[in-house]
Amino acid sequence: MGIATATITNAEEYEKVLSTSHPVFLLFVSAHCPACADAGPLFELIAAKYPDIVSLVLDCANTPKHPHVTGTPTLLVYFMGELMEILKGFGPIEDQEKTVEELFNRYTQCPLLHSAT
Repeated sequence: MGIATATITNAEEYEKVLSTSHPVFLLFVSAHCPACADAGPLFELIAAKYPDIVSLVLDCANTPKHPHVTGTPTLLVYFMGELMEILKGFGPIEDQEKTVEELFNRYTQCPLLHSAT
């Protein structure tokens, strides 16, 4: 587990990534997105503190279109293969660190996570 910059090329690869009992955070970014330039490093910094969460950064140029990703940055949170949350952007710059930290914290505290491991 941990952080990875990944390339997913088809639906089967999405299924493989999601077939875990751990929360999965998929951050979709684009090289041409100014907000992604800040969101990606912030996400990676915070994700490093949460080794029980699978965290992937996916470049939209190299990843098939996902129906819930209509812009970047978009964070999709899955647990037990189910989509739990969609975060389109991280909000105002002054709140971004808190927003992302709270999201990771919420899934670390999830009682199902501790019973699944």
